Amino acid sequence: MNETLTCALVEERALVERYVADTLTDAHGRADFEAHVIACPRCQDEIRLAMAVRADLAPLAAGTRRARRVLPLGLGIALAASIAAIILSRAAGTSTRWQDLGAVPVAPIYLGVEVRGTPVRGDSLLALAMKAYDDRRYDAASAGLTGALAAGTDSAPAEFFLGAALLMLDRPEAAAETFGRVIALGDTPYLGEARFYRAKALLRQGNGAAALSELHAVASSSSAVSGWARALADSVESRMRR
Repeated sequence: MNETLTCALVEERALVERYVADTLTDAHGRADFEAHVIACPRCQDEIRLAMAVRADLAPLAAGTRRARRVLPLGLGIALAASIAAIILSRAAGTSTRWQDLGAVPVAPIYLGVEVRGTPVRGDSLLALAMKAYDDRRYDAASAGLTGALAAGTDSAPAEFFLGAALLMLDRPEAAAETFGRVIALGDTPYLGEARFYRAKALLRQGNGAAALSELHAVASSSSAVSGWARALADSVESRMRR
């Protein structure tokens, strides 16, 4: 269609809902929509909310908490993640064999953590750090999460979102190392997502083989991101065959 979209048109045509449901086709402006979303924080937030609602994980009500979940958003659904990454890399003029597949246009969404019986000081520091994370102040989030870990907060969520913040700061080596620490913790609720985003960080470093190993581990699991991992692994393997 080659149309310049506005947020008003996106809303009028229900493009966010159609995109998240994977019913927005190329013939009906999928590429135009993806190009718009890359540069539009408002529509990125709309996709976050639509994904949360679709997964029955609407944002927490004021004053309540629940068990955490991560929505590993690229641009929208899993099968569009690599497409969106390629679009981003072309816009920046930095496409390489692997790095475009490691793009993360929208950070993993934070929906809270369980409240422990005996809170420690690090828990309040974690809450402050995650406020910065939600505000896309990833430098402040990184520093805050490091402090929360030192003060004894639960390492799984803090390490995971530290890795996510580092990834959004374009520090893939540090992000991969941090996600590796989450993986080393074993069977936590963050294991699948940590492997998926570690693969993203490895792709950003140009390490397709190591990334593929992580993706295969996720794809063969019952993780909520196993479908994403299979789709991304297919893209990596396709390039390996070229």
